[in-house]
Amino acid sequence: MHSDVLDDRFFATLAEFLSWMHGPRKDVVDVESGRLLTRVATASPEDAQDSLMTVQAAQVVWTEMGPYGRAKVLARFSQLVWKYQNEMVALSQMLSGKSLIDAHEEFLDVLSTAKNIKYSSRRLGKYRAGRGALPGSRWRVYQRPLGIVGIFTSPDWPLSSINDVLQAIAAGNAVVNFVTPQAALGAVLMHAMLVDAGMPYGLWKIIPDTTSKAGRAVIPGLDMVTVLGSEKLGRRISRVCQEYRVPFKGFLRVLNVGVICEDCRFDHAVRAMARAGFQHAGQTVNSAEVIWVQESIFDYFKLALKDFVSDQVTIGSLDSAETTLGSMLTPQRAQTIQELVDDAVQRGAELVLGGSTAPDLGPSFYEPTILARVPQDAVICASEIHGPLIYLQPFQDLTEVSRFLGTSRHSYCIYLFTESEFMMRDFIQAANGAAVIINDSYLSLYLTWQAPIQGIRSTGSGIRHGVESILQYSRVQSVARQEGHPWISNDLQPGNRMERWSFFSSRAAVIASILFTDTVIAYAWRNLRHHIKNRVHGPV
Repeated sequence: MHSDVLDDRFFATLAEFLSWMHGPRKDVVDVESGRLLTRVATASPEDAQDSLMTVQAAQVVWTEMGPYGRAKVLARFSQLVWKYQNEMVALSQMLSGKSLIDAHEEFLDVLSTAKNIKYSSRRLGKYRAGRGALPGSRWRVYQRPLGIVGIFTSPDWPLSSINDVLQAIAAGNAVVNFVTPQAALGAVLMHAMLVDAGMPYGLWKIIPDTTSKAGRAVIPGLDMVTVLGSEKLGRRISRVCQEYRVPFKGFLRVLNVGVICEDCRFDHAVRAMARAGFQHAGQTVNSAEVIWVQESIFDYFKLALKDFVSDQVTIGSLDSAETTLGSMLTPQRAQTIQELVDDAVQRGAELVLGGSTAPDLGPSFYEPTILARVPQDAVICASEIHGPLIYLQPFQDLTEVSRFLGTSRHSYCIYLFTESEFMMRDFIQAANGAAVIINDSYLSLYLTWQAPIQGIRSTGSGIRHGVESILQYSRVQSVARQEGHPWISNDLQPGNRMERWSFFSSRAAVIASILFTDTVIAYAWRNLRHHIKNRVHGPV
């Protein structure tokens, strides 16, 4: 399928877009076969510095278009995304090793994000307004662009990493985008489509960089930095941002946890965890890593999951529609997973399924692997797995899981399976995670673009999805206006007109608060409304 859609000329054209840079050229390969596709130039620190002047000029034009003008560009972009579906799916497979189903999912992620950002960006054209404390005074709060945003994107998603770029430019910013050479071609294709849709040329600068040296060199000239990558990269960039007082947002090391209670819809939980664990060979930010299963159904769930994965998760050629598990991004990742499995088994973990590479398919393929009852001293328990490997742990009571999540600094998505509204409500309150998904895996939240996901602790501090993800790339500007006679006293002596008005208004506000909001009846009424709402609608 690849050769039918993409040829050597296609890759050469994309690589030519990056030929202005002066760093060494790096190979871009087909992840499955290792075949050389093209070579792209990387950026020197001087190239990165030069890009700042280009984006500054383009950002002036982009800001003048206003939120509604930018929304029109994003609308045309979403149409182009749909038009070039085949090219995008094929490119995703070649650059990241995704199976056909995973590549289609990445395409849908870009499409849904573009469509939703189009509507959410219009929020920036609205303002909050109200009356001031003084008679005749009014105020408004506007959303303004930050300026130039630096974004370090992930190599695992050569196309959908653009989602964070879309959020930044929807807010009116220019973007300097640091990518790996392997993922650079996906960014170039998205850039061409955005320019065709009406984005000013030069607003989004793509900087291939292998060491983050070029990225760190331009941080002093940026207004914000976002990192989607490893915890190591995030800490390195955040230190530089802290030195130059540049705001930093990151999506770094994450841990996604499944929680299977004995009263769950069993077959549904098995299917959901299989998909969450092995989507894109376990290399996504949403991939389940550890699954806690209540002791009473642990063995039953272990065997059911093994049977389902053996039957439904097919590792094979990426061109085949039957393949559901593609290759990993690099052979080094496959080797790392092998080391984690060997260590866990040596320490007493049970190998339920898989546990080895698939060299007959390619150097980056690894079998879908399930472990059970992994000792806490195993290396895997303190590592980000980032591969087609999940492990099962038993629990007696949900408080055990809550304590585990409370001590973890990396808990991100939590997948809870139970039919008890009481357990849902208590677990939501106790769980320490960025998001809780009940009775489903990542898709319920992933495709609900309006619901924001904010990183916590070591997972990062950025927001993905929702209008909040765009607002994080904006700043507020407050404007106040006084009509009529200004409330500026002719004298500054005690007892002047301004002072008397301040005393009167403050006293009136305190009395009103005591009478209508801070009484026992007011508190009882609010608690009653909250209780009824929870009973009617449940925890979610």
